[in-house]
Amino acid sequence: MNKELKFSESTKIYASKEAVWKTLLSPEFYQVSWGSALATTWQTGSPIQFSGTWEDVGYLDKGIIKEHIENTFMKFSYWSSYWEAEDIPEEYCDISYTVKQLDAQSCEFTIIQIGFRDQIHYDDTVELWKNTNKILKYLSEKDELISISNAVFNELASIIAAISEEKYNAEPSEEWNPAQIVEHIILGNTGMKQFLTEVPYSSDVPYDFNVPDIREFMLNKEVKYQAPNFLIPGTKHYDVNEHLKRILYLQTEIHDCIVTLSFEDKCGTTDMPPFGFLSIFEWLNFSVFHIFRHKEQLKSFR
Repeated sequence: MNKELKFSESTKIYASKEAVWKTLLSPEFYQVSWGSALATTWQTGSPIQFSGTWEDVGYLDKGIIKEHIENTFMKFSYWSSYWEAEDIPEEYCDISYTVKQLDAQSCEFTIIQIGFRDQIHYDDTVELWKNTNKILKYLSEKDELISISNAVFNELASIIAAISEEKYNAEPSEEWNPAQIVEHIILGNTGMKQFLTEVPYSSDVPYDFNVPDIREFMLNKEVKYQAPNFLIPGTKHYDVNEHLKRILYLQTEIHDCIVTLSFEDKCGTTDMPPFGFLSIFEWLNFSVFHIFRHKEQLKSFR
């Protein structure tokens, strides 16, 4: 084992460190990324094993958990039967995971491996780690967006149900009444899956490029935005129970989009000033945080 060879890579993930850590410790993650069955308690001093088949050859990789600081740091030794090396301490490498919260919306994951069999093993493993990091990012962001979306919709429904009929359809003045705000949410998000998939296109721009600006854009309460004409709700009486049914339908539709669509695909249906054309991940962030913005607005009517 050449302990002079070292690999390190950091990845920005739009999820909380708790969400990333949950993914890192899940058997599903290693099944998806490595095709391995995981066996460990993740407790310091406990064994860890990965088993499976690689290129039609069965393998058993193993090690010991050396350190585990929940949601922050993990270090374990690692030896693979695939290496055809003697099972002695000198033939084990060290792998560590570090997760650091960057801000309220994102964190940084860093993988470090110290020790490789040789340069060929290093080159092959680097490709494996890069692919693994992409999968970790994707799974963590998916789980986080599902969690945020469900929390937003559940609170939104609760707020709508708590607004009196008198306030819900109050005579609008310069501002929309609650019913119009909810109608605007429905108009802006109904048919999301068809919208996201009907005009795909390719782009080299990273699929998460605009995410921080989109979230900041929607969370800024000091700035008001003018809705396009086709998203301006009419002045009429709206049935609150019908609205609640449609909000539940939207929740289901957006959840389906998060679960089934590829975040990296681009949506060329229309551009969104000032960002331009967006990826599916960016559009879903726009949708969820747009609803969050109006959910917060509705709180003042309770």
